[in-house]
Amino acid sequence: MMAHTLGNPFDLAAVTDFCKQHDLWLIEDNCDALGSTYDNKLTGTFGDLSTQSFYPPHHLTMGEGGAVNVVKNAGLKLLVESFRDWGRDCWCPSGKDNTCNKRFGWQLGELPEGYDHKYIYTHLGYNLKPTDPQAAIGRKQLEKFPAFAAARRRNWHTLRTLLDPLSEWLDFQLPTHAMGWTTDGFTWDSSGHRSDPSWFGFMIRVRPGSPVSRKELAVALDDAKIGNRMLFGGNLLRQPVFANARKTNAFPLRVVGDLTGADAIMNETLFVGTYPGLRADMCGYIADTIGNLYDRNAAGVQRR
Repeated sequence: MMAHTLGNPFDLAAVTDFCKQHDLWLIEDNCDALGSTYDNKLTGTFGDLSTQSFYPPHHLTMGEGGAVNVVKNAGLKLLVESFRDWGRDCWCPSGKDNTCNKRFGWQLGELPEGYDHKYIYTHLGYNLKPTDPQAAIGRKQLEKFPAFAAARRRNWHTLRTLLDPLSEWLDFQLPTHAMGWTTDGFTWDSSGHRSDPSWFGFMIRVRPGSPVSRKELAVALDDAKIGNRMLFGGNLLRQPVFANARKTNAFPLRVVGDLTGADAIMNETLFVGTYPGLRADMCGYIADTIGNLYDRNAAGVQRR
């Protein structure tokens, strides 16, 4: 299970090849990336399953909740729906009974033979069904979605252009397989693969040696009423729950590698939004706030 973080598709060519070689299911966490494409194909359609989020800040909202898409393997549909419906073993849709023609003919677990199959549970599950009003909101959001995705891409490129004069001190995320950025677009690696993110956010990395720290940048943005976030949980193994587990052996935990990249992301990055409602002057306000901070802290930094 891997995430298309901030809308940027991960290297789907490499990951899907790996899954095929090792006979693995692939679950795409597409919650940040609705509308993103990889080789002109929508993310969320490469794996066996994919997840979507309808949380308010995401690309398409129903107020809350999300969805699991069954992409390839229809057999996974029964498992997904069971986890969604309290772990129920019965696969009858709501309002339907006895599609197996043996509703009272099962004997599972330690239940008596003939116990109603609609009330037999084989998984620890949840109650995760959306409501009809949420679905009505989602249907209207779908009509607006192409414009939402286009605005997110436009806002990302606007911010990238406005902040380019600070590239000496700041680094910016690139789409997977991109090698560089100019005002004319991206330059690409030799793989032949291309990604086109429907950006969830605009990530900024404060380079080592910057006269402004990541914390100082975050505080300045916050003081200017500009929403900003860390890259979610950072290096999750530094979070209290995992740090305590390593010390107490509270649950099995295996760490592979030195996690240098995860630590760099934790210590050096944050992101601002690419919300479709941002106007050009709002993007300009974000860039000016950051530029003015550097003007105060870095002698000799020239802004165009």
